[in-house]
Amino acid sequence: MITPRASRRHRLEAGLAELEWIASDPLLGAASRVGAAVIVAAGPWLVSVIALALISVTMTPVMGFAAVEDLRLTVVYAFCIAPLAAGPVGAIAARRISARIDTGDTAPVPELFLAAALVSGLAAQLLALAVSLALGIGPASIVVGFVCLTTAAALLWTCFAVLAAMGSYAFLIAAFTGGMVLSVVCVMVVDVPTTEILIWSFSAGISLCAALSMRHIQKRFSSDYASFTATFRELLALLRRHAVLCAGVLCAICGIWVDKWVFWLGASGVRSSAGFLHFSGYDSVMFLAHLSAIPTYAGLLMFHRTDLVAAIERFRASLDARATHGLLRQRVDRLEEVAWSGIVTIALVQASVTIGLVMMSPVLVDRVDLSFDQLLVLRVGLIAVFFHSVLFLFCTLLLVANRVRHFALVQGCFLVLNLILSVILDATIGMSAYAMLASAILSAAICFPFAYMSLRAYDYHLFVGENESLYVQR
Repeated sequence: MITPRASRRHRLEAGLAELEWIASDPLLGAASRVGAAVIVAAGPWLVSVIALALISVTMTPVMGFAAVEDLRLTVVYAFCIAPLAAGPVGAIAARRISARIDTGDTAPVPELFLAAALVSGLAAQLLALAVSLALGIGPASIVVGFVCLTTAAALLWTCFAVLAAMGSYAFLIAAFTGGMVLSVVCVMVVDVPTTEILIWSFSAGISLCAALSMRHIQKRFSSDYASFTATFRELLALLRRHAVLCAGVLCAICGIWVDKWVFWLGASGVRSSAGFLHFSGYDSVMFLAHLSAIPTYAGLLMFHRTDLVAAIERFRASLDARATHGLLRQRVDRLEEVAWSGIVTIALVQASVTIGLVMMSPVLVDRVDLSFDQLLVLRVGLIAVFFHSVLFLFCTLLLVANRVRHFALVQGCFLVLNLILSVILDATIGMSAYAMLASAILSAAICFPFAYMSLRAYDYHLFVGENESLYVQR
């Protein structure tokens, strides 16, 4: 006898099977892979923007512009500080976890994740407190909410790095989307909304995402945390050993923000009612310009998970089979061909998108009610983001060849150039995106020969140049 519960389960399984059959179509399969890459690469960014837009539209008539502006700036500052704290730690933890998964030794994975979360969360708290004291942010209730939101965002960034290393892309998308939905719902059900309540509502969604991610990691790789202290010390040792890589990641993140910081601290900066510095005329335009880089991030994610990894695995398989040097060089030549073919393809797609957006910029400016000066900044900013995407692609090749010092050097050059040019141009011509444009072009030009030579000598750097076992003291 078939029970109603069994009947419902049968219908559900039949429906899922039908959806899988439909999704197996070649065209739909390709579209779903592209969609997944876009969501993983830029989903958090887009969902955060959408959530803030919904909150702004619904709450501004009730609370006024100043209160909602403080919420937006709190989120912007939190998502600016969180990667500074969690980016280097997450990168090192993700590399270690990925290596553990590849070797099958997954027992320390939850402990590594918890250690990374503690380090990044504590660093984010200290940075948020330092910024609050330096800028005189207040009242205390907003400072507490800002610090908690920054900590939650740092945990979220760490979760993203670890989940990406685990390949849990579907869960990552679902968890973050669910968290943002919770944030919007919390805002909507509040009877008397205030800036502090809105900040805590946004924090609730991000905290939910972080909690779900922790639970997912623990469920997939169970651990009793008996050796957590030793794992924590191992992570600190890894951070010291890979200090150059951490510095490169930190410079890469700061390089994207430093031109905004110059305007915030300069004569054009405006202080909100809670004390946050900003320059909305430049910030809003450049945030739109940075969204144009989504094709590069999504394309690189798809390329890395398919052709690039396959080419690297073929080389390593030949190495494990004790192939001759001639065969290994053939594998390196093939890796070089695959890498540059993918990089050029992604760059051409990004160039097409950039050209289209530059031509459409008058329409975009009219839609979002921007000024003529902002139109000029947007056009220059779109071109600057394109060259920064090219720099990002070149740096990816440096990391493929494990040329960490060159990666840190290039990102440091970009940071210093963007800082110096932003200060000079802000004092001379005012608001413009020429500083980032010139910095991206010069840094990409510096990075290209490094990337070309590093990939061409991939086998040498693997065996000698970047072989840490030859240089690390035991």
